[in-house]
Amino acid sequence: MLRALVARVALFARSITRHSSGPTLGAYRAEETTAGLGKTSDMVEERMGDCWSHTKDQFDNLEKHTQWGIEFVEKYTKFVKERSEIETNYAKQIRNLSKKYQPKKNSREEEESKFTFCQAFLTSLNELNDYAGQHEVIAENLTSQIITELSRYLQELKGERKSHFHDGRKAQQHIESSWKQLESCKRRFERDCKEADRAQQYFERMDADINVTKADVEKARQHAQSRHQMASDSKSDYSSYLQKFNQEQNEHYFTVIPNIFQKLQDMEEKRIDRIGVSMRTFADVDRQVLPIVGKCLDGMTKAAESIEPKTDSKQVVESYKSGFEPPGDVDFEDYGQAMTRTPSDTSLSNSREAKEKPAGKSKGKLWPFIKNKNKCGVLELISAAF
Repeated sequence: MLRALVARVALFARSITRHSSGPTLGAYRAEETTAGLGKTSDMVEERMGDCWSHTKDQFDNLEKHTQWGIEFVEKYTKFVKERSEIETNYAKQIRNLSKKYQPKKNSREEEESKFTFCQAFLTSLNELNDYAGQHEVIAENLTSQIITELSRYLQELKGERKSHFHDGRKAQQHIESSWKQLESCKRRFERDCKEADRAQQYFERMDADINVTKADVEKARQHAQSRHQMASDSKSDYSSYLQKFNQEQNEHYFTVIPNIFQKLQDMEEKRIDRIGVSMRTFADVDRQVLPIVGKCLDGMTKAAESIEPKTDSKQVVESYKSGFEPPGDVDFEDYGQAMTRTPSDTSLSNSREAKEKPAGKSKGKLWPFIKNKNKCGVLELISAAF
């Protein structure tokens, strides 16, 4: 359409020079209007539609991806926080367990503490308490080295992402605004060309009509000349703004947008690297306490190896030996002869008689495995054999 209008303007410019002695529309030189102007405009419009659509799609995709990346950082931070809470609760339970089984301050516990297996158990409890302390260290390091750092980085990441997409939208709005301005210039040029074409047709009819006065023809000519001047000005504006737009468009697609995309890529790579560092720290936090945990376990092993069964059994003997002297042999009693039995000094009856006789405050001798009213223990009776 623009090409047809330009051709008509050129034809009218040539015809109007026959009736004008002043400045003609030859300066307009519509025939020299870039023949490819309309074609170039159509190609630019088609290409711009594709580019804007693709760029908008890319911005939408990148916006979704980077938002997902932020959500992943939040999820990993929550994971580490829950692990830290588990370590804290575990350490607390281990400490409570160790405290629960610590020996009480009473005579019985103090008596038991002389046995090697009791001493080993007490040592194991103390080592277990230190072992719990290392899990508290894990929780503290997870909080300070990962959770706190990621929370601070997360705020920076959100701000940086917001800034980059703000710049991208601003650049996109600017190029779209420039495109609309270019379209406005093109429509004005098209409208002025149509007006010039109508003025040309009107002038040609007036010029061909013999009944029209010369004054009316001159008036039509001046009107047509004015319209052609307006078309010339619109063409100049359109051409100038088209050049400006093409320059801005090249800068937009070859400089501005690539720079923003590069910043988004750098931001994303930094986020991924930060996650990797946090994961390594997650493992290092455990690895750092392994030497001390190993010492705690070695202490438990050493305590177990210090148990001496024979020493403990001797402690039992020393504690419960009664000094009981075993009775002598029992004499044979012959029931085949009437006789008066003479009890042996070491016989059982002798022992019973001795038991029945008052012994003052002295403690009587006991037979093994025989319960008396004092309810002596088995170990005390067994120890009489030694």
